[in-house]
Amino acid sequence: MAKKKVCIVGGGATGAALLWMLAKNPDQWDVTLIHNQDTVGGHSLTKNVPWNGGNFPIDVGVQFISPMLYPNVHTMLKESAFSSRVPVTNYNSLRIACAFPRNAQGNPVNWGNFPAYQTGPNFALYTEDMKYDANVFQNFLEFAIFEGWGQKTLKEYFDNPPQTYRNKDQFVNFFLAPYLSIINGYGAALMDQTLIVEIIPLFATIPFEVTPLGSFTKPGVGWQRFTNGAGSWVQAMVTVAQTLAPSKILLNTNVLSMWSDPTTGKVTVTWKTDPTAVISSGVFDKVVLTTDMWTNSKILNNPQNQYYWTNLYKKYIGYGRDVNMNPLGSPVVWDLMWGQCFIHTDSKMLSPDLMQQQETLQFNAYYASTGGGKFDLLKTYTTYIQKNVLNKTGADGLYLTMYGYIPSKANGDTMPDPSKVIYTTPWTHGKWTPAFMGDAKKNLHLAQGLGNITYPGQMNTNIYFAGNNTTTDSEEGALDAAIAIAEYAFGGQYPFNGWVHPLAHEMYNIYKDLMFPAPNAAHAVATRLALYSASSPAITSAPAKKKTAVKKAKAEKKRKPARQKTKKSKSPSKPAKKAVRKVVKKKKTTRKGAKSRRKTVSSKSKR
Repeated sequence: MAKKKVCIVGGGATGAALLWMLAKNPDQWDVTLIHNQDTVGGHSLTKNVPWNGGNFPIDVGVQFISPMLYPNVHTMLKESAFSSRVPVTNYNSLRIACAFPRNAQGNPVNWGNFPAYQTGPNFALYTEDMKYDANVFQNFLEFAIFEGWGQKTLKEYFDNPPQTYRNKDQFVNFFLAPYLSIINGYGAALMDQTLIVEIIPLFATIPFEVTPLGSFTKPGVGWQRFTNGAGSWVQAMVTVAQTLAPSKILLNTNVLSMWSDPTTGKVTVTWKTDPTAVISSGVFDKVVLTTDMWTNSKILNNPQNQYYWTNLYKKYIGYGRDVNMNPLGSPVVWDLMWGQCFIHTDSKMLSPDLMQQQETLQFNAYYASTGGGKFDLLKTYTTYIQKNVLNKTGADGLYLTMYGYIPSKANGDTMPDPSKVIYTTPWTHGKWTPAFMGDAKKNLHLAQGLGNITYPGQMNTNIYFAGNNTTTDSEEGALDAAIAIAEYAFGGQYPFNGWVHPLAHEMYNIYKDLMFPAPNAAHAVATRLALYSASSPAITSAPAKKKTAVKKAKAEKKRKPARQKTKKSKSPSKPAKKAVRKVVKKKKTTRKGAKSRRKTVSSKSKR
């Protein structure tokens, strides 16, 4: 039986992971991977920089991973094929500094989450009141899920917090907003979009895990770094895949267009290796786009694909934006952002009031002043001090600066001295939080080609979407997206047998449910974290096909009549009996409502 031809567009973490997943069935798939850089990596690209007689792996995108937040990545790295190829280094002192414009009196305004940056005139912002407010917020997050706050946004909480803050506005503007900017891709706090449940894993103490990962009052713990850079992980997935099933890898190659043949279901892809090269093309049985949605928009909107663009992709993929964030058409479905990074040697990118360089990273609002000690968050940036990121003194003088926009000298933006820039690249990106672009994510399954789940209105395009945009902007989101699309479109199975991280199955199910709907992702996070925090996790093997603990509990309630519960309980007093009767009555109503809802869902499915 002839192999089916598959094209993977994009050689970042998702593309490489999908290549590895498909290589597990070498007799079934003939795979071509096309990537636009000179090495695989994408947002996980690593540049090896010669400096001071050494060679230092500087990550362009991701800087740190966490076993708790990246459980499937952690599980993969424990497998024999990867443990020797991709070493990791523990990082248990994430020191964050925040620098601001001087206040109206001309005094420095800075603070850090470690002792050296918490005392003295240079760190006057770290007062007892601010420390008090930081602890109030961190303590609130420990119990937020159980008190019903999980699905509310940070804005909703701070509009009317149940706790008393001494200086709420100052805490939000000078402590919380910088952290959210770093988490959300630099330059935006997005308090009206960030759910409380999404930041609980960062700030709360989680049982059986090294936490808290982040803190306002002390360095974060529980982090790791790819010893040789995140690119070593992506390259390892490609290398392992090639040992299982050799495939074609096209680097420095840009995909120009693709279209599906409505009659045959075949997909034509065109590409170009360099600007002067002849356009090449290939016909495939299935194509997976792992690139960002704005890039996908350009690839899919072409003259040969107008039927599917008009009737399908325009609605679910839509148009992108230019570097000035102007729409390229309507609608813009995916609310991505432009950003840019610089690897450089310009120490002047640090605040002149905060040049000690003891921190891992510095959030810099000093040059974003709007007067009177205030600042424009959109014009801030973050610099990673590489000697502290890598824990290597030889990297002294190397920096990575990240912007959540495309900076320009013409716009008055502070930028590294061009003569000191080693490498720079722009990119489009989403956010770390799963709820970001939630509407676009939860509808994307309707634009996916046919797979092992059928949805009303799908078209047989044989074109599929995976990657960070479909889950969350992280290494875990990238890997889980690849596993999910392999399962949906290629008959793949969850790849890890034997030991897995206790949260691995749950995390994978969260993102799989988001791509191929079940619960809302944020709701799934809240539920699963609440269960995990309330019970002892066990070391597990590959996921068994059985009901989850939540479903078991619900099924058990349905099997047992309400009277049994009253019999088991101690004989209540008369008022208690009335309360019991009310509960029983309420449960009957709930069952009736559930039946009604099932009928509605059934009728919708039939339509």
